[in-house]
Amino acid sequence: MECIACAFAFMFTLASCHDDPPVPIDTYEPTTQTLFVYMPWTGSAASSSGALTEYFDKNIDSMRRAINVGKGVKGTDIIVFKANNQSQSVIFRMKYNTTRQRCEFDTLKANAGYVSVSEANLESLLNLITSYSNTGKYRLLIGSHGSGWTLKGSDATMPRDVSRSFGGSGQQYQYDISELKEAIARSAMKKVEYICFDDCYMANVETAYALKDVTDYLIASTSEVMADGMPYQLVFGHMTGQTDYRKWLDGFYQYYMKTSYPYGAFSAIRCGKYIENMAAAMRAINQTYTFNTAKLNAVQYLDGYDNHVFFDLGAYVEQLGVLPPLLKGFNDALQELVVHKVSTPYIYTIFSNAYRPGDTKYPHNTFKVDKFCGVTISDPTRNATVFDAKQQTAWWKATH
Repeated sequence: MECIACAFAFMFTLASCHDDPPVPIDTYEPTTQTLFVYMPWTGSAASSSGALTEYFDKNIDSMRRAINVGKGVKGTDIIVFKANNQSQSVIFRMKYNTTRQRCEFDTLKANAGYVSVSEANLESLLNLITSYSNTGKYRLLIGSHGSGWTLKGSDATMPRDVSRSFGGSGQQYQYDISELKEAIARSAMKKVEYICFDDCYMANVETAYALKDVTDYLIASTSEVMADGMPYQLVFGHMTGQTDYRKWLDGFYQYYMKTSYPYGAFSAIRCGKYIENMAAAMRAINQTYTFNTAKLNAVQYLDGYDNHVFFDLGAYVEQLGVLPPLLKGFNDALQELVVHKVSTPYIYTIFSNAYRPGDTKYPHNTFKVDKFCGVTISDPTRNATVFDAKQQTAWWKATH
C-alpha cells in the first residue's frame, strides 16, 4: 500500500510540474545603431526658471509610447542623458523587451554628472555613450533652448534677452556651435548621421556650415519651437531604424496644425558637400551683388525679434535681385540642400509686438510666413549685437 501511495504521489508531482507554465526568458531586440538623446540642464545656475525638465519627461514618455505602439526600436540603441537640476543627471537606455512586448528603461548611471558645460565635458560624455553603445553608427537628438549660430553669453545685449547657441538660460549652461562640432570630431563618434535640434532657431546656413564635417543632416527649426517640442509619439518611429525625413517632418506639421497652437517649422538640411555647394553659390553671388538695406523690410523674417536676425535664404536672394546664371546655380544648390521642409501659415513667438501683423487668434505674438525655403541666413541683419559676430562665422568667411 505504501508503494502504491508513493507511486501516486510521484505521478501527481510529475503532472503538477508538467502543468506549470514555463517561466518566460526576457529577450531584447538587437541593435545595430545608436540614437543619443541629450537633454542638458536648461535653467541657470541660480534658478530653474525657464527649465524644460517637465517637457523632457513628457517627451521621454512619448518616445516610450511610440516604441510600444511600434513594437520595437527598429534596431536602434536609444541612450538618454537627462539633467534634472544644476547638479544631478541620469543616463539610461530605452530598450524593447520582445518577450513581454514592452519598452523598458535600464539605468546605466544614476548620478551621471556631466551637467557642467564645456567642450571637454561634452567630448567625455560622448565617449561614455560610445562605451555603452559601440555600434559605430550614431545619431544625436538635442533638447534645449536654442538661438542658432549666435554666440553664447550675449543674453544681456541680444534683443529680447534670449540668445544662446543652445543649452540653458544661463551662460554657464550654454554651448557655442563650434564646441559641439569639436566635441563630436574629437570623440569616438567622429561623425553622426543627423543632429536634430528640438530647439529654437537652429536651421540656418551658418549652423549647417559649421557642422558640415561632423553630420550628414541637420534637422532643425528656422523659428521658435513650442515647449512641447516634437510629437514623438507620432514621429519617433521615423527617427529610428531607416530614417524617413519626409514622414518625420510631415508628422510634425500634421500634429501642430491640429493643436490649439498651430505653429511651427522644421527642415531636413544636408551638410557636407551640399552646404559647401551653397556656400560656393553664395560666394559667386556676393562677388556680383550687394544688398540694398532699404529692402530689408521686404525680406521674409522668421524670428520674433524686433530687430531681426534670421531671414529666409530664398527671400534674401530674391531681394538681392540675382539673375541667371547665378540664380540657377543658387536654386540648384538650394534644391539639393533642403531635403524636406514644413511650415505652418503663421509662426508663434513669445515676443509680443503690436505693430507686427499676425493671425486673428494671437495677433501680437504671431507673424505670417509668405516665403519659406527651409533655411535662414543672417547676412542682411543690421542687429548691432550680432552684426560683427556674423562676420566671424565660418559661413561668412567662406562666402565673402
